[in-house]
Amino acid sequence: MSTLLIAGGLAILMGIYAVAALALNLQFGVGGMVNFGVAAFFGIGAYSYALAVMPAQSGSYTYILGLGLPWWAGTIIGGLTAALLALLVGCGLLRVSGEYLAVVALALAEVIRQLFINQPAIANGARGLLDAPVPELDGIPGRAQSLYVAALVLVVLGISFLVFRRVTRSAYGRSLLAVNQNEAVARSLGVNVYTVKLKAFVFASFFMGLAGVMYVWYLSILTPSFFNVNITFTVFIALIIGGIGSNAGAVLGAVVLLGLREGLTYIEADFLTSEVMASLQDALQGLVLIVILLFWPGGLFRPRLASYPRPGTANLSHPVLATVAAGDR
Repeated sequence: MSTLLIAGGLAILMGIYAVAALALNLQFGVGGMVNFGVAAFFGIGAYSYALAVMPAQSGSYTYILGLGLPWWAGTIIGGLTAALLALLVGCGLLRVSGEYLAVVALALAEVIRQLFINQPAIANGARGLLDAPVPELDGIPGRAQSLYVAALVLVVLGISFLVFRRVTRSAYGRSLLAVNQNEAVARSLGVNVYTVKLKAFVFASFFMGLAGVMYVWYLSILTPSFFNVNITFTVFIALIIGGIGSNAGAVLGAVVLLGLREGLTYIEADFLTSEVMASLQDALQGLVLIVILLFWPGGLFRPRLASYPRPGTANLSHPVLATVAAGDR
Protein backbone atom coordinates (compact mmCIF):
# COMPACT_ATOMS: atom_id res chain seq x y z
CA MET A 1 0.00 0.00 0.00
CA SER A 2 2.86 2.40 0.80
CA THR A 3 4.22 2.09 -2.74
CA LEU A 4 0.75 2.77 -4.09
CA LEU A 5 0.39 5.84 -1.90
CA ILE A 6 3.77 7.13 -3.05
CA ALA A 7 2.75 6.64 -6.67
CA GLY A 8 -0.52 8.44 -5.94
CA GLY A 9 1.28 11.41 -4.43
CA LEU A 10 3.65 11.58 -7.38
CA ALA A 11 0.72 11.39 -9.81
CA ILE A 12 -0.90 14.34 -8.02
CA LEU A 13 2.21 16.49 -8.37
CA MET A 14 2.66 15.54 -12.01
CA GLY A 15 -0.98 16.33 -12.73
CA ILE A 16 -0.80 19.70 -11.00
CA TYR A 17 2.21 20.88 -12.97
CA ALA A 18 0.93 19.34 -16.20
CA VAL A 19 -2.27 21.41 -15.98
CA ALA A 20 -0.23 24.55 -15.27
CA ALA A 21 2.10 23.72 -18.18
CA LEU A 22 -0.88 23.28 -20.53
CA ALA A 23 -2.12 26.72 -19.50
CA LEU A 24 1.31 28.28 -19.99
CA ASN A 25 1.59 26.60 -23.38
CA LEU A 26 -1.51 28.44 -24.59
CA GLN A 27 -0.13 31.76 -23.36
CA PHE A 28 3.52 31.33 -24.28
CA GLY A 29 3.80 28.45 -26.73
CA VAL A 30 0.84 29.44 -28.90
CA GLY A 31 0.24 33.09 -28.03
CA GLY A 32 3.83 34.22 -27.45
CA MET A 33 3.03 35.90 -24.10
CA VAL A 34 5.94 35.49 -21.67
CA ASN A 35 4.07 35.14 -18.38
CA PHE A 36 6.53 35.00 -15.47
CA GLY A 37 3.61 35.48 -13.09
CA VAL A 38 2.36 31.88 -13.08
CA ALA A 39 2.82 31.71 -9.30
CA ALA A 40 0.41 34.65 -8.86
CA PHE A 41 -2.53 32.87 -10.49
CA PHE A 42 -1.48 29.56 -8.96
CA GLY A 43 -1.49 31.13 -5.48
CA ILE A 44 -4.68 33.14 -5.94
CA GLY A 45 -6.51 29.99 -6.98
CA ALA A 46 -5.19 28.12 -3.96
CA TYR A 47 -6.08 30.83 -1.45
CA SER A 48 -9.51 31.47 -2.98
CA TYR A 49 -10.30 27.76 -2.70
CA ALA A 50 -9.13 27.59 0.91
CA LEU A 51 -11.06 30.68 1.99
CA ALA A 52 -14.18 29.36 0.27
CA VAL A 53 -14.13 25.89 1.87
CA MET A 54 -12.70 26.73 5.31
CA PRO A 55 -15.25 27.07 8.12
CA ALA A 56 -15.97 30.44 9.70
CA GLN A 57 -13.01 31.98 11.54
CA SER A 58 -12.46 30.72 15.07
CA GLY A 59 -9.68 30.60 17.63
CA SER A 60 -6.30 32.12 16.79
CA TYR A 61 -6.87 31.87 13.05
CA THR A 62 -7.42 35.16 11.25
CA TYR A 63 -8.80 35.07 7.74
CA ILE A 64 -11.60 36.58 5.74
CA LEU A 65 -14.65 34.74 4.44
CA GLY A 66 -14.61 31.14 5.62
CA LEU A 67 -17.72 30.19 3.69
CA GLY A 68 -17.64 26.47 4.44
CA LEU A 69 -18.57 25.53 0.87
CA PRO A 70 -18.09 22.01 -0.55
CA TRP A 71 -14.79 21.29 -2.24
CA TRP A 72 -16.23 21.27 -5.77
CA ALA A 73 -17.70 24.76 -5.29
CA GLY A 74 -14.39 26.00 -3.88
CA THR A 75 -12.59 24.53 -6.89
CA ILE A 76 -14.74 26.50 -9.32
CA ILE A 77 -14.28 29.65 -7.24
CA GLY A 78 -10.50 29.17 -7.22
CA GLY A 79 -10.34 28.97 -11.00
CA LEU A 80 -12.74 31.87 -11.53
CA THR A 81 -10.84 34.10 -9.09
CA ALA A 82 -7.58 33.46 -10.96
CA ALA A 83 -9.37 34.27 -14.23
CA LEU A 84 -10.80 37.48 -12.74
CA LEU A 85 -7.32 38.54 -11.61
CA ALA A 86 -6.03 37.83 -15.11
CA LEU A 87 -8.79 39.96 -16.59
CA LEU A 88 -8.07 42.88 -14.27
CA VAL A 89 -4.31 42.89 -14.68
CA GLY A 90 -4.32 41.67 -18.28
CA CYS A 91 -6.01 44.83 -19.48
CA GLY A 92 -2.80 46.66 -18.59
CA LEU A 93 -0.19 43.91 -18.80
CA LEU A 94 -0.95 42.98 -22.38
CA ARG A 95 -0.29 46.51 -23.59
CA VAL A 96 3.38 45.66 -23.14
CA SER A 97 5.12 42.65 -24.64
CA GLY A 98 8.29 40.62 -24.64
CA GLU A 99 10.67 41.12 -21.74
CA TYR A 100 8.56 43.98 -20.38
CA LEU A 101 5.57 41.67 -19.96
CA ALA A 102 7.78 39.05 -18.30
CA VAL A 103 9.21 41.51 -15.76
CA VAL A 104 5.86 43.08 -14.91
CA ALA A 105 4.21 39.66 -14.50
CA LEU A 106 7.06 38.54 -12.24
CA ALA A 107 6.64 41.66 -10.12
CA LEU A 108 2.90 41.00 -9.88
CA ALA A 109 3.51 37.54 -8.46
CA GLU A 110 5.82 38.92 -5.78
CA VAL A 111 3.43 41.74 -4.89
CA ILE A 112 0.60 39.27 -4.32
CA ARG A 113 2.82 36.97 -2.24
CA GLN A 114 3.95 39.86 -0.07
CA LEU A 115 0.33 40.95 0.32
CA PHE A 116 -0.58 37.59 1.84
CA ILE A 117 2.48 37.70 4.10
CA ASN A 118 2.04 41.24 5.41
CA GLN A 119 -1.74 41.32 5.70
CA PRO A 120 -2.60 38.57 8.21
CA ALA A 121 -6.26 39.59 8.19
CA ILE A 122 -6.59 38.08 4.70
CA ALA A 123 -5.31 34.56 5.30
CA ASN A 124 -3.37 34.33 8.60
CA GLY A 125 -0.22 35.98 7.24
CA ALA A 126 3.04 34.07 6.98
CA ARG A 127 1.71 31.27 9.21
CA GLY A 128 -0.75 30.35 6.51
CA LEU A 129 -3.79 28.10 6.74
CA LEU A 130 -3.73 24.56 8.13
CA ASP A 131 -6.05 21.63 7.52
CA ALA A 132 -7.82 23.10 4.52
CA PRO A 133 -10.69 20.76 3.53
CA VAL A 134 -9.82 18.48 0.62
CA PRO A 135 -11.96 16.09 -1.46
CA GLU A 136 -12.90 12.97 0.50
CA LEU A 137 -14.99 9.92 -0.28
CA ASP A 138 -16.85 7.97 2.39
CA GLY A 139 -15.72 4.41 2.82
CA ILE A 140 -12.07 5.02 1.90
CA PRO A 141 -9.50 4.66 4.71
CA GLY A 142 -7.74 7.87 5.73
CA ARG A 143 -4.36 7.26 4.08
CA ALA A 144 -5.96 5.93 0.91
CA GLN A 145 -7.83 9.20 0.41
CA SER A 146 -4.77 10.43 -1.46
CA LEU A 147 -5.53 7.86 -4.17
CA TYR A 148 -8.99 9.37 -4.55
CA VAL A 149 -7.41 12.82 -4.84
CA ALA A 150 -4.94 11.45 -7.40
CA ALA A 151 -7.82 10.10 -9.46
CA LEU A 152 -9.55 13.50 -9.35
CA VAL A 153 -6.36 15.28 -10.41
CA LEU A 154 -5.90 12.92 -13.35
CA VAL A 155 -9.53 13.49 -14.39
CA VAL A 156 -8.96 17.26 -14.28
CA LEU A 157 -5.76 16.80 -16.29
CA GLY A 158 -7.53 14.69 -18.90
CA ILE A 159 -10.34 17.22 -19.30
CA SER A 160 -7.85 20.09 -19.42
CA PHE A 161 -5.82 18.38 -22.14
CA LEU A 162 -8.90 17.82 -24.29
CA VAL A 163 -10.03 21.42 -23.79
CA PHE A 164 -6.66 22.91 -24.69
CA ARG A 165 -6.29 20.64 -27.70
CA ARG A 166 -9.71 21.75 -28.91
CA VAL A 167 -8.86 25.41 -28.36
CA THR A 168 -5.49 25.30 -30.11
CA ARG A 169 -7.00 23.51 -33.11
CA SER A 170 -9.96 25.88 -33.35
CA ALA A 171 -10.26 29.01 -35.50
CA TYR A 172 -9.50 31.06 -32.40
CA GLY A 173 -6.34 29.05 -31.77
CA ARG A 174 -5.17 29.69 -35.32
CA SER A 175 -5.80 33.41 -34.86
CA LEU A 176 -3.77 33.36 -31.64
CA LEU A 177 -0.95 31.52 -33.39
CA ALA A 178 -1.06 34.01 -36.26
CA VAL A 179 -0.66 36.85 -33.76
CA ASN A 180 2.37 35.07 -32.30
CA GLN A 181 3.99 34.45 -35.68
CA ASN A 182 3.54 37.94 -37.07
CA GLU A 183 1.41 40.40 -35.14
CA ALA A 184 1.50 43.08 -37.83
CA VAL A 185 0.31 40.73 -40.56
CA ALA A 186 -2.41 39.29 -38.30
CA ARG A 187 -3.64 42.81 -37.52
CA SER A 188 -3.70 43.69 -41.21
CA LEU A 189 -5.89 40.64 -41.79
CA GLY A 190 -8.48 41.96 -39.36
CA VAL A 191 -7.50 40.08 -36.19
CA ASN A 192 -8.12 42.07 -33.00
CA VAL A 193 -4.71 41.35 -31.49
CA TYR A 194 -5.44 42.77 -28.03
CA THR A 195 -8.72 40.87 -27.62
CA VAL A 196 -7.26 37.59 -28.86
CA LYS A 197 -4.37 37.84 -26.39
CA LEU A 198 -6.59 38.85 -23.48
CA LYS A 199 -8.93 35.92 -24.02
CA ALA A 200 -6.02 33.48 -24.00
CA PHE A 201 -4.49 35.13 -20.94
CA VAL A 202 -7.73 34.91 -18.94
CA PHE A 203 -8.68 31.42 -20.14
CA ALA A 204 -5.27 29.93 -19.33
CA SER A 205 -5.16 31.68 -15.95
CA PHE A 206 -8.36 29.86 -14.96
CA PHE A 207 -6.49 26.57 -15.31
CA MET A 208 -3.47 27.94 -13.46
CA GLY A 209 -5.90 28.69 -10.62
CA LEU A 210 -7.17 25.10 -10.83
CA ALA A 211 -3.58 23.88 -10.52
CA GLY A 212 -3.25 25.96 -7.35
CA VAL A 213 -6.47 24.44 -5.98
CA MET A 214 -5.13 20.94 -6.57
CA TYR A 215 -1.92 21.93 -4.80
CA VAL A 216 -4.05 22.53 -1.70
CA TRP A 217 -5.60 19.09 -2.19
CA TYR A 218 -2.09 17.67 -2.19
CA LEU A 219 -0.80 19.50 0.90
CA SER A 220 -4.02 20.41 2.79
CA ILE A 221 -2.05 23.42 4.05
CA LEU A 222 -0.81 26.55 2.36
CA THR A 223 1.51 29.40 3.22
CA PRO A 224 2.75 32.31 1.07
CA SER A 225 6.21 30.73 0.93
CA PHE A 226 4.84 27.92 -1.23
CA PHE A 227 3.89 30.27 -4.06
CA ASN A 228 7.24 31.74 -4.98
CA VAL A 229 9.07 32.10 -8.27
CA ASN A 230 10.15 28.44 -8.17
CA ILE A 231 6.66 27.41 -9.24
CA THR A 232 6.88 29.65 -12.30
CA PHE A 233 10.31 28.36 -13.25
CA THR A 234 9.27 24.72 -12.75
CA VAL A 235 6.30 25.16 -15.08
CA PHE A 236 8.47 26.90 -17.69
CA ILE A 237 11.14 24.19 -17.51
CA ALA A 238 8.50 21.46 -17.84
CA LEU A 239 7.14 23.15 -20.97
CA ILE A 240 10.62 23.57 -22.48
CA ILE A 241 11.46 19.92 -21.77
CA GLY A 242 8.25 18.68 -23.37
CA GLY A 243 8.23 21.08 -26.31
CA ILE A 244 7.00 24.65 -26.48
CA GLY A 245 3.80 24.83 -28.50
CA SER A 246 2.78 21.21 -27.91
CA ASN A 247 -0.04 20.23 -25.53
CA ALA A 248 1.22 16.66 -25.36
CA GLY A 249 4.71 18.01 -24.74
CA ALA A 250 3.49 20.13 -21.83
CA VAL A 251 2.14 17.02 -20.12
CA LEU A 252 5.19 14.91 -20.99
CA GLY A 253 7.57 17.61 -19.72
CA ALA A 254 5.79 17.79 -16.37
CA VAL A 255 5.85 14.00 -16.01
CA VAL A 256 9.56 13.76 -16.83
CA LEU A 257 10.65 16.72 -14.70
CA LEU A 258 8.57 15.86 -11.63
CA GLY A 259 9.37 12.18 -11.94
CA LEU A 260 13.11 12.84 -11.89
CA ARG A 261 12.99 15.59 -9.27
CA GLU A 262 10.72 13.83 -6.80
CA GLY A 263 12.40 10.50 -7.41
CA LEU A 264 15.46 11.87 -5.62
CA THR A 265 13.51 12.02 -2.36
CA TYR A 266 13.35 8.23 -2.23
CA ILE A 267 17.11 7.74 -2.47
CA GLU A 268 18.42 6.79 0.95
CA ALA A 269 21.87 7.97 2.02
CA ASP A 270 23.27 9.33 5.27
CA PHE A 271 24.57 12.54 3.72
CA LEU A 272 21.22 13.46 2.13
CA THR A 273 19.93 15.97 4.63
CA SER A 274 16.92 18.10 3.73
CA GLU A 275 19.23 20.96 2.69
CA VAL A 276 21.35 18.70 0.49
CA MET A 277 18.24 17.12 -1.02
CA ALA A 278 16.79 20.53 -1.91
CA SER A 279 20.04 21.58 -3.59
CA LEU A 280 20.24 18.29 -5.50
CA GLN A 281 16.70 18.71 -6.76
CA ASP A 282 17.47 22.21 -8.03
CA ALA A 283 20.72 20.98 -9.61
CA LEU A 284 18.94 18.07 -11.33
CA GLN A 285 16.26 20.40 -12.65
CA GLY A 286 18.92 22.65 -14.17
CA LEU A 287 20.88 19.70 -15.53
CA VAL A 288 17.84 18.23 -17.26
CA LEU A 289 17.11 21.61 -18.84
CA ILE A 290 20.69 21.92 -20.13
CA VAL A 291 20.62 18.41 -21.61
CA ILE A 292 17.31 19.07 -23.36
CA LEU A 293 18.52 22.37 -24.80
CA LEU A 294 21.73 20.76 -26.05
CA PHE A 295 20.37 17.56 -27.58
CA TRP A 296 16.62 18.19 -28.08
CA PRO A 297 16.30 21.97 -28.52
CA GLY A 298 12.71 21.53 -29.73
CA GLY A 299 11.76 19.49 -26.67
CA LEU A 300 11.11 15.78 -26.22
CA PHE A 301 7.82 16.09 -28.08
CA ARG A 302 8.64 18.32 -31.02
CA PRO A 303 5.48 20.32 -31.75
CA ARG A 304 4.07 20.91 -35.18
CA LEU A 305 4.43 24.61 -34.41
CA ALA A 306 8.18 24.17 -34.82
CA SER A 307 7.70 24.15 -38.58
CA TYR A 308 5.91 27.51 -38.58
CA PRO A 309 7.81 30.59 -39.73
CA ARG A 310 9.54 32.74 -37.19
CA PRO A 311 8.08 36.13 -36.28
CA GLY A 312 8.82 38.63 -39.03
CA THR A 313 9.05 36.00 -41.77
CA ALA A 314 5.41 34.95 -42.01
CA ASN A 315 3.68 35.04 -45.37
CA LEU A 316 0.09 34.69 -46.49
CA SER A 317 0.82 31.34 -48.12
CA HIS A 318 1.35 29.78 -44.70
CA PRO A 319 -1.73 27.68 -43.74
CA VAL A 320 -2.33 29.51 -40.46
CA LEU A 321 -2.21 33.03 -41.90
CA ALA A 322 -3.97 31.92 -45.05
CA THR A 323 -6.85 30.60 -42.94
CA VAL A 324 -7.09 33.90 -41.06
CA ALA A 325 -6.91 35.83 -44.30
CA ALA A 326 -9.80 33.78 -45.64
CA GLY A 327 -11.93 34.97 -42.77
CA ASP A 328 -11.66 31.96 -40.45
CA ARG A 329 -11.09 34.00 -37.31
